[in-house]
Amino acid sequence: MPETVYRRRTLPSLALACGLILCGAAVVLALVAAPAGAQTDGWGSRTPIVVAENGRFSFNPFGSLLRLFKGDDRQKSRPPKDGAKRNSSGAASSAASGGSSYSKPRFVEQAKDPEAGVLLVIGDEMADGVAEGLKFLLQDKPMVRTEKIIHPGSGLIGGKPVEWSADLRSFAELDRVRAVVVMMGQHDPASTLAGEPPVEFGTQAWADAYRTRTAQLVETVRGLRKPVIWIGLPPTNAPLLNADFQLFSTIHREEAEKGRGSYVGIWEIFLSDAGEYSSYGPDIDGQRKKLRTGDRIGFTWDGYLKVAFFVERELTRMLGGYGGLAFEGIADDPNFIVLTGRSTSSETDLLGGESSDPQDRLAATATLAERVLVRGEAMEAPTGRVDDWRR
Repeated sequence: MPETVYRRRTLPSLALACGLILCGAAVVLALVAAPAGAQTDGWGSRTPIVVAENGRFSFNPFGSLLRLFKGDDRQKSRPPKDGAKRNSSGAASSAASGGSSYSKPRFVEQAKDPEAGVLLVIGDEMADGVAEGLKFLLQDKPMVRTEKIIHPGSGLIGGKPVEWSADLRSFAELDRVRAVVVMMGQHDPASTLAGEPPVEFGTQAWADAYRTRTAQLVETVRGLRKPVIWIGLPPTNAPLLNADFQLFSTIHREEAEKGRGSYVGIWEIFLSDAGEYSSYGPDIDGQRKKLRTGDRIGFTWDGYLKVAFFVERELTRMLGGYGGLAFEGIADDPNFIVLTGRSTSSETDLLGGESSDPQDRLAATATLAERVLVRGEAMEAPTGRVDDWRR
């Protein structure tokens, strides 16, 4: 009899436990299915639920149980704290300013000649990257070296005030400078020019003041009898900023050309085939690389190399190469620079014309270039080659 009573009391308890387990399972299934489906609002309509792309932070009813056995991996994905170690180039801080967020390869410059000419690069963070690119491209040229005057976060008007002309005049090796390369302007948008009253950005008075400061810097370089190359600003993915950069670049180009300087425009070379902004493009070797930083203003190392490549090409045109013993400027025009040991005629003779000096005419007729390119004579074949008719 007691055994029968025990069984009667146990059966209802088992039924209750099974019911609770089934209800719990139904609730769990409903919770699991809800994120992948839809939920109803107060009006009876169904609205889709947006599921996060990172499933690691989505709801999981068994999450506590899983973390109990395998641990929580969210600590691994946390970004470094403000005091964490940064790389030596300061990429974390400079990326926001559109500057020198790049990692350049290690290279060893060839020993420079004591009489080597100096290419002086001045400007902001972008100018710093271009200077490093020129050092890389000219690392095997003993007769030229690159120096720089850099003020990060500054411009002609914006940022920390800088006396660019005074810095240029006080450069220690000014007598060795053969060309001045300028690049700045990214910190000038939305800047207010101090005065009574202050001159607001976007007004004609501000644009006139900006043009005046550009012209003053060009005139300073010109007064030092040095040629100037001004690099334009690149495109971004922000239409308003693009309008500002194009205005600045137009002023830079016009004032540089007024001062008989050169302007290197880089706007088109950093656009896609469709004429739109793109962070990727061909590098100096024709390989598709990332050329712009994440803020879509600054450059990566490959981007700076590309800018430096076009600057170096203009320098070669202006300076005539880097193979001479020393640079030699023309007294009446500092933009016309040749190398000592010139291979062309003097400035008083036309290129290709006959010199008034009989010795010059005699030397010209003896040169291989004159006989082949002017007279049209065939070059002598090396001894032993198939077209050597002297055999």
